[in-house]
Amino acid sequence: MLRITLTTALLMGLALTAHAQDTPHRFEVGLEMVNYSPFAKQTYNYANSQLNDKAQWASGAVFRYNLGRFGLRSGISYNTSTDKTSDYPLSSCADCVQGTTTGKDLRVRLGAQYTPIAKAPWLYAFSDFYYRRYTSEGNFTGGFCGCLDTDVNVTSDGVGNSTGLGVKIRTWKHFYLNPEVYYDVLRVPNSVSSSDRNSGSYFQYDTRTKLQAPAIRVNAIIAF
Repeated sequence: MLRITLTTALLMGLALTAHAQDTPHRFEVGLEMVNYSPFAKQTYNYANSQLNDKAQWASGAVFRYNLGRFGLRSGISYNTSTDKTSDYPLSSCADCVQGTTTGKDLRVRLGAQYTPIAKAPWLYAFSDFYYRRYTSEGNFTGGFCGCLDTDVNVTSDGVGNSTGLGVKIRTWKHFYLNPEVYYDVLRVPNSVSSSDRNSGSYFQYDTRTKLQAPAIRVNAIIAF
């Protein structure tokens, strides 16, 4: 409840600064400047390292087609991250491992939006479904004997949903700042493979990524 209250209060504060607009333009294109998920569960796990990055900057594009108070919307985002992983400082843990993973997160969104108040065209509700493709590659060394040298690869495909509210704040003529507060839900399987460079052993297992948290993104929009 506290999370919902905080995000709703943030959106209403932004809405109070918005200007009433003329009839909405038919087309809108823009840049996703920042996407921030402050309440996403911190996951210390190479298989889900994207959850450790709560903010992504200039990572995507948005496209919209307005039909009066209704609108169709789509978007795409791509993020990469490199994370250093270690269980504990090796000086205090002889049996721990350390390594580096590089993750890539691609999302393609498609959804709709609706302006519930005709006299407030700057305020709208939306819902997006998105396809997510996540991969990561990592190498880990260490262990009690110091002989561990393991490559770990993760592949994940799934579908999520983002539903929330947005406002359009006109800054200059056809240019807008466009904050959106939404609730993100994602449940996807991960396929994890591990191969040891020294012994040649290989095994594969499955895990799951769970994400359910409020988030905010800010778009820079050009309308025409």
